[in-house]
Amino acid sequence: MGGLTVGDIACGRSGDKGTTLDLTVVAADAGAYATLEAHLGAELVAGLLGAPRAVRHEVPGLLALKFVLEGALDAGPWASRRAGMHWQKAAISPVLALTLAEIGAAPA
Repeated sequence: MGGLTVGDIACGRSGDKGTTLDLTVVAADAGAYATLEAHLGAELVAGLLGAPRAVRHEVPGLLALKFVLEGALDAGPWASRRAGMHWQKAAISPVLALTLAEIGAAPA
């Protein structure tokens, strides 16, 4: 167990707009961005958060990947069936906790 995590090579934040969950991962440098761009996919992020789907947007000028999960918050943060009133603010945590081996970027 252990190994480098996404959070070791990037930082991130999450937020919401209505029923949409928005996650942004910002790589520490160009090498980290290349690794994340190649291995951190929308399907993986959606599955990790139990969302039906995510759309990934690449922002190479900022070394960032943005994931938009429409409808992930049911009827919005105030009506969400998820535990906690504002769990979406911490939704980036499981993404940053993924090991590089889990995303296929390093040997297991």
